Amino acid sequence: MPTAALKKRIKRIGTVCAIAACALAFSGCGASVTVRDYTENGTRYNMYTVSIDLDTVRKMEASAATDANGDKYNVHGYFFELFSGFGCEIVDSVYTSDAYTASYRIAFSDAGADSGGNGGGSFVSDRLRDIAESVDFSASYKTNPFVRKYVKKSANPFNGIRAEYDAVLPNQSSSVIQRLKNGWFSYKENTGERITYLPSVVDAFPYLRGFEPDLLKLNYAMTGSKRMSSSGTSRDLDGDYAEYVFSRYFDTTESDMSFAYTRPVPYGWYGVALAAGGVVFGVIMLVTRAKKPKTTLLDRFPYNPEEFRDYDSHLPM
Repeated sequence: MPTAALKKRIKRIGTVCAIAACALAFSGCGASVTVRDYTENGTRYNMYTVSIDLDTVRKMEASAATDANGDKYNVHGYFFELFSGFGCEIVDSVYTSDAYTASYRIAFSDAGADSGGNGGGSFVSDRLRDIAESVDFSASYKTNPFVRKYVKKSANPFNGIRAEYDAVLPNQSSSVIQRLKNGWFSYKENTGERITYLPSVVDAFPYLRGFEPDLLKLNYAMTGSKRMSSSGTSRDLDGDYAEYVFSRYFDTTESDMSFAYTRPVPYGWYGVALAAGGVVFGVIMLVTRAKKPKTTLLDRFPYNPEEFRDYDSHLPM
């Protein structure tokens, strides 16, 4: 999207960025989660890409528990069930020689109501929100006679996610973080019996027990003009655009995202143009005057009076 889009209030990638916790038990195992906010054919999406080191995937699946049908859980199937439970669609998944990578996405609702017709916000913010704040880029600038330097800053959308994870109670099973930590379950209305639809990630893959989540890498990526600098890393895309990635870990630190770019100040350059024009005009006048030939009194008369001094003697009396 163009740079001007940064002036607009950005809907919270973070309204759903708690999905990044879907790999929180994999820290130290080459795991990362990347959240992107983008528009395609007029529809706004959040996309979540989970990447796990292939050796870790094999160890997880070697330790996997069995489901109600007696089948062992596998990494792809587990995350498919997790994301599908929040209305996400799978974009792609691939096993390479290095890692398992899968991407899921969900569209924002332009109607302001969730898919269940409950109203009160988009489907994303109602069903997946673990962080309530919006992402706002606040702008400041400094001006000199020729350029204005803009700086835009926002809090990282993953700020506070670790505190929310630590605060999850054992009976909670609504948000992504809660389902990863406790599993996805409900209770029978009459008997209070607990029905489990999906176990916690640790119960599904006991190999993960004992891993600390602090080193899980969380990435937020966005697209903008390549003519900017940022506090993140950038990768050139087609045309005039680049992808900017802001990374942090699943810990309690607070971080910011920032962009910087410059714009010309017209009145400064207008002044330079006028001054330059004045200098050029002055030089032309000086050069023209310097080349103008000098004239004598004789040059200015139509004849030489010295040649006709005896005219008076020939005049009739």
